[in-house]
Amino acid sequence: MSDLLAQGKHLKQQIAAQPIVRQRRILDPSATSSRRTGASSPDAAKIHQDAATMTRVYEVIEFLKKSQRPCTMDEIRMHIHDFQVEGPEFQQLTNNAKVIYNSKTHTFAYKPEFDIQTSAELLEYLRQMPDQGGLEVKKLNDSYLADKLTKVVSELRESKQVLAITDKDNRARYLFYNNWPNEDNAIDQEMKTSWMRMQVPDENELAEEMKRAGLKPTQIEKGEEDKVEVKKPKRAQRKT
Repeated sequence: MSDLLAQGKHLKQQIAAQPIVRQRRILDPSATSSRRTGASSPDAAKIHQDAATMTRVYEVIEFLKKSQRPCTMDEIRMHIHDFQVEGPEFQQLTNNAKVIYNSKTHTFAYKPEFDIQTSAELLEYLRQMPDQGGLEVKKLNDSYLADKLTKVVSELRESKQVLAITDKDNRARYLFYNNWPNEDNAIDQEMKTSWMRMQVPDENELAEEMKRAGLKPTQIEKGEEDKVEVKKPKRAQRKT
């Protein structure tokens, strides 16, 4: 009898030690949908409306950029059908830094970083910036020359009206105004030939050649050549 009581007590202890698993409640679908369409629905609708407005504003700006001239409201609506007069996108455009709005003619125009439309205007712009280190070509992508930039730069280089710093593929990266476009023959031919014949000495012979020419090679700062990288010993990891 005592063994039976002991077994019963042991069984109760095992049952008490088992983890408690809560039963999952199945929510009413109608209640769930009502929560989703409750207080959050106005916010979701506003976010959707704002996104749609910004999309139309972007489309209008791209249209103005390609047009390269002031456009009327009717012209914009012909290409952007959802554009609304006096709507939220209208207010966004009139206050946009990349758009010029003329309240008298009610027209919109794209405002590029560089108001340059022809190669002559580009040449004049370069002429007026002699001390600014040249103009980076990729910046002209935000100008009215963007669609024909490669052709314009190529023609100016061929006519020697500009000088260019190029990449390894001979594509212009920076442009400079050429103050002497017609003075190609100012250097004596003998000088050019001598220049082309000159060769840079081998790296191993360069220091000796510089000494012969009376030039001092770049000196290493005192103590730099004696510096040896000291590696810190790794700490032994303690085993646990």
